[in-house]
Amino acid sequence: MRVLVSTTGTGVGRTEEERRETLELMVDGFINEIVKTIKPDKIVLFYTKETKEMVDLIKSKTDIDTKLVEISNPDDFNLCFRTMLEVLKNYSERDLFINYTYGTKTMSSAMASAAIFVNTRLICIAGERKGGIVRRGLERISIFEPYQFKDMVTIEKIAKLFNVYNFDAAILEAQNLRALDYKDELIKFLKAYELWDRFNHFKAFEMLKESWKSVDLVDKNHVKSNIEFLGRLKSKEKATVEYYKMKLLDLMENAKRRIETGLYDDAVARLYRATEVIAQIMLKERGYDDPIVLSEDDSKRREILRKFEKFAEFKDGKIVLRLGVMSKLELLSELGIDLAIEMKNDEKLRDLLTKRNKSILAHGFVAMAKGDNAEKFYRYLLGYVEKIYGKFFEKDLRACRFPKLEVLK
Repeated sequence: MRVLVSTTGTGVGRTEEERRETLELMVDGFINEIVKTIKPDKIVLFYTKETKEMVDLIKSKTDIDTKLVEISNPDDFNLCFRTMLEVLKNYSERDLFINYTYGTKTMSSAMASAAIFVNTRLICIAGERKGGIVRRGLERISIFEPYQFKDMVTIEKIAKLFNVYNFDAAILEAQNLRALDYKDELIKFLKAYELWDRFNHFKAFEMLKESWKSVDLVDKNHVKSNIEFLGRLKSKEKATVEYYKMKLLDLMENAKRRIETGLYDDAVARLYRATEVIAQIMLKERGYDDPIVLSEDDSKRREILRKFEKFAEFKDGKIVLRLGVMSKLELLSELGIDLAIEMKNDEKLRDLLTKRNKSILAHGFVAMAKGDNAEKFYRYLLGYVEKIYGKFFEKDLRACRFPKLEVLK
């Protein structure tokens, strides 16, 4: 079903005769140009008391089913827009054309704005004008799709969603783009960061490499540093200290994003895991995996077993220790590792870990609060992360930080 929606006007002129003449020209243009071109099954006319005359003339010249919608105040943009948008939504699934040629400037701009919101085509009558009216016989109908304007609005939504890490919603918005020439690449770009946020680093790396050059909404140098970070992460052997250090930095940034979006329990769960990764790095630097395996020829075997025997499992002639975070730090302290000793004796860190254990995502029912737990935990733990990471800490921390998309000012 093809539907034509139009504003209506009064005609213009210094005298009543001139006004009537221009009104008839307007009606002739509507019938002979617009209706003849569009061939609608239904016409919807927005009118006011002042434009009712044009409505009557149109109805006298066509037998097409016509619906009338009155606008009580043609100079109230918000009223016009709300009324028009409500009507247009009823026909949004039809083959819809919007003529905004007639009426007050307020009515015309409201009609064009409403049309953009329902992704439909706009019509106007163009040509050489006299007294503001296109001259008879010189009319030409212009039909266009205002997708570039709608895309600008959509891109701003996408940027705002991306910048608060709502990647799924940003991807859904991007699918509504109509005229953007790099739509597919933008969707892939957004998907890459959504994957990265879920720790799917290698797939994110591939998708970023394929899409980043086409996206104009972002600092390209920042994205290049992201790709370089992911590329180095991909190239590392998963069991190496370097791999664990890079994963630790990424985990800290992931926790920070959760804090920025108010997901404090999720953030603290990640920070607890980051604390454990610090301990695992110290173990790896001493030749131990996690769980810790004590072989027969381990010179520290007897000393470690004496203190941690309750955690020991005996398997194939080897001793396996499965330790929690604090127990790992205690063991590392026994080995004389300064950083482990510092962390084990840090009452503030111990208190933060205890609060995590009371979290709803751990062993309790206490929700994390912004100030006294999550943010404090992040800032405090970052100091230890810097100590164990060593060289290039600042550079790599920036390299695993997500960029921001530019929004309209």
